[in-house]
Amino acid sequence: MITVLKYVGLVVFSYLMGSIMFAKLLSKTQKKDISDAGSGNPGSMNMLRNHGFLFGFLNLTLDALKGAIPALCGFFLFGGFNGGIVARSAIYIAGVSAVIGHCFPIFFKFKGGKGVATTMGFCMVAHPFIVLGIFAGYVVLFVITRIGSLCSLICAIVYLVVDTVLLCLEHNYVGLGCLIAVVLLIVWAHRSNIKRLIEKRENVIDLKAVAQKDADRIHNLKEKSRAKADAKHNKTTQVENNEVLDSCENSEVEDKTVTDDVVEDNTNVQDTTEPLD
Repeated sequence: MITVLKYVGLVVFSYLMGSIMFAKLLSKTQKKDISDAGSGNPGSMNMLRNHGFLFGFLNLTLDALKGAIPALCGFFLFGGFNGGIVARSAIYIAGVSAVIGHCFPIFFKFKGGKGVATTMGFCMVAHPFIVLGIFAGYVVLFVITRIGSLCSLICAIVYLVVDTVLLCLEHNYVGLGCLIAVVLLIVWAHRSNIKRLIEKRENVIDLKAVAQKDADRIHNLKEKSRAKADAKHNKTTQVENNEVLDSCENSEVEDKTVTDDVVEDNTNVQDTTEPLD
């Protein structure tokens, strides 16, 4: 019974973790909902296209963590390095739950992303070096083709082939079933992209335009910082000027007081002096 509750808790936690749409949250900081920009997909590639490399990479990292954190929790919940095939199966169970959460998030009316980054996250826990190698290949392929969907599909299939062999060797058929389900879900989520690829009209990302967005953002931040510094300087100068004026006014008052005292003393002297006969 306790084991069943562990699995249920892991699945629910992983799904809820996957349901957090970081693309929507990050895009709102730029006052531009990612659902209304570009392809409308709340994923890393659309974030990169509309908000630059910085936000694209940040979103990629956060989405990957949505898969990695539940996978790690599942791994250690079921024994960690001493848990054997059960612990390794838990990685994939948590992973597929997180990917489903990403694709069908309960917090955003079940309209989510395509699950690539989240899949990369939990696969990183299962086979970190293989994932790093495939990710390096993804970057090279993306620079050459500049078509994110094509790169994602190729890398997903490559990982499926490699990990299928490894899972079969360790007789982890639960993990294999979860992995196949995830890849099928990714392919299904890319169905419109596949159609455009076949028709040779898939969107090609302009890397120079993306880089320009980052350059413009840095420039705007510098301008805001400079304006803030100028405003602070002007405020400080105004305060100093006010202090000088106050000091001058005080000096004038003191001088006037001294003058009045002298006049009063002279008057008193004249009043007390008797006229000579």
